[in-house]
Amino acid sequence: MPFFKKNIPTLIFLVLVYSWFLISNVVSRPVTLEVLGANSNITLSVQPDAGRQLILDAIDNARQEVLVEVYLLSDKQIIEALGNAEGRGVAVNVMLEQHPFGGSNLNNKSEKTLRENGVAVKWTNPSFSLTHEKAIVIDGIKAFILNQNLTASAFTKNREYNIIDTNPKDVSEIRNIFMADWERREFNPTSTYLIISPKNSRAALTTLIKSAIKTIDIEMEYIEDEKIVSLLSDKVRNTEIRLLIPTFTQFAVNKDAARRLVQAGVSVKTLSSPYIHAKMILIDDVKAYVGSINLSTQSMDENRELGIMLSENESIKTLVETFSIDWNLGTQVN
Repeated sequence: MPFFKKNIPTLIFLVLVYSWFLISNVVSRPVTLEVLGANSNITLSVQPDAGRQLILDAIDNARQEVLVEVYLLSDKQIIEALGNAEGRGVAVNVMLEQHPFGGSNLNNKSEKTLRENGVAVKWTNPSFSLTHEKAIVIDGIKAFILNQNLTASAFTKNREYNIIDTNPKDVSEIRNIFMADWERREFNPTSTYLIISPKNSRAALTTLIKSAIKTIDIEMEYIEDEKIVSLLSDKVRNTEIRLLIPTFTQFAVNKDAARRLVQAGVSVKTLSSPYIHAKMILIDDVKAYVGSINLSTQSMDENRELGIMLSENESIKTLVETFSIDWNLGTQVN
């Protein structure tokens, strides 16, 4: 007994150290899972090959609710489908960005047409620099996480990657984002594989890029963020990195970042057709990011944006194959 009394402080110290070790290891595990991404109930579609039908069918088959939060909406068939859904008793709510670059008149016309057909429409939350998110939630059981806007060119001319997600937790989270933005409330993410600007996208995309061991393939409309450019410039020392972007004639603001990355050793190509509107990062051919978030400062830190981490095998296989096709068509930047 005297021995134990004498050594109580030491025993307490050892218990605390051991407890700290266990807690630290338990806390670290979800980070690894989040980097791996969703691997079930995920379907990938690729534009312009997929066309409108997947989205039209989802709207046409909706029975209770259709929620749309999108940067640009002008496609006549989508607008008609939304009006028809409202007409048969489905609650259809649409949020549009009021001040998109170069496209405000499109949304103004669409807003008017939707209202005339009984659809509830609001401009997106002005607390964000822009709402660049592109998402659709159907009956609270299916969510579309889109690269694309709901415009004719997105369906027919652009390279876009779209995710159909039926994971209940993801769908619930995306619906909660919509409702918070509709009601102009603060939204705080829960633990999902979703990437949400301005809440967690910078940290999530930085972690994803850092996790690469062998390869990083990026297909991206817009890249200019200083921290991301610096990270890629460092990462290319021990990782093969390929970046595919629109031509500088189509999107001149990428030029400075592209030149810096080429100098650092990143292989950069441009492609004119299909137009690279994609926002996709593929890591080691086993996990990826797809969504609305560009690698720009505003996109990560100021906009409302939505993306997802995924590792579902068939989706990854399609991303690898499609990127390879586009890469082989591209023109090298020197």
